[in-house]
Amino acid sequence: MKHVNSQSFFLVRAPTSVAISRRRLRDLISAWRLCPDNDSDMAMTMAIVVSELVTNAVSHGAGDMLKVVVSTNIRRGRLTIEVHDDSPALPRQCRPGPDAESGRGMVLVEHLAINCGAENTVRGKRVWAELALPPQPTAGRHSLDPRRAARALPRRFPIIRWPRLRARLRIAALLRAH
Repeated sequence: MKHVNSQSFFLVRAPTSVAISRRRLRDLISAWRLCPDNDSDMAMTMAIVVSELVTNAVSHGAGDMLKVVVSTNIRRGRLTIEVHDDSPALPRQCRPGPDAESGRGMVLVEHLAINCGAENTVRGKRVWAELALPPQPTAGRHSLDPRRAARALPRRFPIIRWPRLRARLRIAALLRAH
């Protein structure tokens, strides 16, 4: 598994692009093996955030096309979703009334994301949100096995007297077991 993944795709600035963006994000997350199948909360969070960002770009953006960039940093445990459009107008915080049918999208994104923001670019603006990834399982040769590590120590550091250390490790393991 790579530690950093990034992919972008273009969408027509139309309401149908919201569903397409959710599907494309789900496919990327699956291909990168980032979200376990049983983590429906994380999948829902990602779908809501990309839906809200694309909906805002469709409703309030400019130009014919949107660019969506999805990137991950496994070591930091982060997924970043960016939506670019041609409008220089940054999103504004609004307070919709209780009966309003819209206006809650960016508030929802702020609550679901670790960090989010918007900034002007050369061609318009970029609105982004950073989400926490679920913990990634370690597998294969990178998995932590204390017995394997104890066997590797004498090879890496041959001048240390290892029998005493091994005895201490065994004692520590016995104490943890009881």
